[in-house]
Amino acid sequence: MTMKNKGSFKSLGKESIVTESTAGIKIYLESTDDQYILRNWFSTFNFYDKLSFDSVSETRGNGGCQLVKKKVEESESTAFGIVDRDVLLSDLGFQDSLWWEIDDEVFSSSKPYGEKIFVLHRWELENYLLHPQALASLMADKKLDATTSPTDIANMLFDHEENMVAITLLSTIATKTGTALAGGTQLLRDKSGEELKAEIQKQLSVPQIFIESEQIKIDRFAENEHDPIKRWHRLSRLLDGKRIMHRIDDLLFSGKVKLESERGVLAGYIAKHKLIDPALTDWLEWVYSSAA
Repeated sequence: MTMKNKGSFKSLGKESIVTESTAGIKIYLESTDDQYILRNWFSTFNFYDKLSFDSVSETRGNGGCQLVKKKVEESESTAFGIVDRDVLLSDLGFQDSLWWEIDDEVFSSSKPYGEKIFVLHRWELENYLLHPQALASLMADKKLDATTSPTDIANMLFDHEENMVAITLLSTIATKTGTALAGGTQLLRDKSGEELKAEIQKQLSVPQIFIESEQIKIDRFAENEHDPIKRWHRLSRLLDGKRIMHRIDDLLFSGKVKLESERGVLAGYIAKHKLIDPALTDWLEWVYSSAA
């Protein structure tokens, strides 16, 4: 059974995508948003006689990654978990090492929390939704511009790459330094370029050289990649999904469309265009086969 709600996640819990197993293996996720996305992506897979996706929290930012790890550790039945890459950023054991790993194969094989916890290759699940193909499909379906190609969108993202990286530093540096930003998530949507960097430095109260060194570390994820779509694919692994989502709202949709409210639609495009992370698919297939 497919879910009727294709837009926001407001009606989560009122409908279901598939009939999941009430026994067997539980896959714990950070939030109901993640639960919706993964059910959408894997609705056609033959997982659900043995697997069920369970969220540990209604919303993200509520210690979801730690709750997932705790649930898996304490489960009396067979349980696994999926957590965002940003769990490594706040982990002293990995924030200066695995967090910065560029090679996807090395990252996958590291398994920092063991075989039962899959760490996404990107900052968070939202990052996967921001594929240029999905964004182009959304533009066409909203009748804003049916001629803009995924490559066009990737080129526009490339033109604003420096701002995307800079705004991400509000999260990476704040987490590593324990800085509490006034007003919570600072979007700074009215600032760009050097003005944006100056404001970020002011809010974080760190030397300019620290800002520049952290930016270089993120830039390396797309180093020497000239194909615009592949470049975005590589760089977006280390970009703060929620912060850049607001930037993309302004860049592509001039505020007419809020991507935060279109995550369900974008998730559908990712499935339709077969853009689901193969590493995640392979891991779930391995989990499924382990129950055989």
